[in-house]
Amino acid sequence: MNLKRFFSRLTPLVSKALPFVFVVFSLVLSLLVVFTVLSRFGYMNLLGVSVVLTDSMVPSIRPRDMVFYFNAGFGVGDVVVYCVTPSHCVVHRVVDFIVLDTVNGYRTMVVTKGDSVDVVDSPVEIGRVRGRVVFSIPREIWIPIAVAFLVYTLYSLIKTPIVGYSYAVMFSVALVLVVAVYAAIPRPIELETVKPPVVNLAGVYFGPSTCSIRVRYTGELSLTNAKVEVNSVEVDYVVLYAKEVVIKPSPSLLRESFEYRKPLLITVRASLNNVGSLFGEYDLYLGGVDLDISVANSTLVIKNLNCFPITVNVSIRYLDNGDWVWSNKSYIIQGFSTLSLEPPRGALHPYAYVYWYNQGDKRWAGLPFGKS
Repeated sequence: MNLKRFFSRLTPLVSKALPFVFVVFSLVLSLLVVFTVLSRFGYMNLLGVSVVLTDSMVPSIRPRDMVFYFNAGFGVGDVVVYCVTPSHCVVHRVVDFIVLDTVNGYRTMVVTKGDSVDVVDSPVEIGRVRGRVVFSIPREIWIPIAVAFLVYTLYSLIKTPIVGYSYAVMFSVALVLVVAVYAAIPRPIELETVKPPVVNLAGVYFGPSTCSIRVRYTGELSLTNAKVEVNSVEVDYVVLYAKEVVIKPSPSLLRESFEYRKPLLITVRASLNNVGSLFGEYDLYLGGVDLDISVANSTLVIKNLNCFPITVNVSIRYLDNGDWVWSNKSYIIQGFSTLSLEPPRGALHPYAYVYWYNQGDKRWAGLPFGKS
C-alpha cells in the first residue's frame, strides 16, 4: 500500500521534471554539437565527441563507444582524435613523433596506431589532431539514452496540438538531433586503392673513419629491404639494420664532393615489415680536413688524413745546371695514405708548391726540401 502511494506521488513529479530534464539535455546536446562541428572544421577547437565505428582500439575502446576529447596536450601513449576531413576522424593511440625539415620550415608529424592492429598509420600533421580523449561512454549507456531522447522528441512532436511555436521548438530539437548524429559519427570513405604508408627519413650521417653513410629513420616498424641511390646511381648497402641502412659510395664520388662541394643526393626506397614503405631524398655535403704537408730527410711528405682520396698538384722549382726549372705533376692520394716525393736528381735549392681543393676553395702550401 505504501509502495503504491509512493509511486502515485512520484509520477506527477517525474511528469513535471521530465520536460525540464529534456530542455537541459537539449541545451547540453546543442552545445556539444556546436563545439564538435567547430572542432571538425578547425575553428575554436575546444572539445568534441566522436563515435568509434571499427574494432581497431579493442579492448580499450569498442565499436560504437562514444569518446569525448578536449584540446589538451598529449604525448606518446595517449589516445587522440585526428581528422582527415571534417566528416572522417580517427581515434587511435600516439606511438611516435617525427620532425621533418621541409622548404617551409620544420613540421611536426604524429604517428598513431590502433591497439589491436600491427600497422602504424601514415604520419599526420600535428595540426590535424583535434584533441586528447579524456573519457568514453560505453555503447550500452549512450545508445539507450539517445533512443529515449529520440522517442520523447517524436512523442512530443505528435502531441503538439497546433502548428506554431511549440511545433517550431520541437522541429528545432529534432534538427539538432540529426546534426548531432552527423557530427558524432564519422562518415565512411569510399573504397579506393590503398597506398602503403610512407615514413620519412630521420637523417643521413657520414662516418669519417669508414667513409660509410648511415640512413636512419624513426618509427615502430623495421626495415626489411632497401634500395639506395647516390647521384642517381644505385649503391649496394653494406649492412641493413632494423632502423638504418649503411652504404659505402665509390671513392671518386666522395673525392669530387669534398673537392668541389658537390652535394651527394641520397635517395632511399625501403620496405617496412613488407607492409609499409619509406622514401627520402637528402643532400649530403662532405666535410674533411686539409692535407698534412711536411719535410723529412729531404723528402716531401704529404699525408691524407681523410678516408677518401684527394687530388693534389705538386710543382717543384729547382736549379739545374744554372737554370731554374719547373716540374709539375698531379697525384691522387688515397684515403689514410701518404705520398712521399724526393727532389729531382741533381736538383739544387728545390722548392715545392702543393695545391689541392677543399669545398671548392683552392688551398696551397710551399716549403723547401732537398739539398740547398
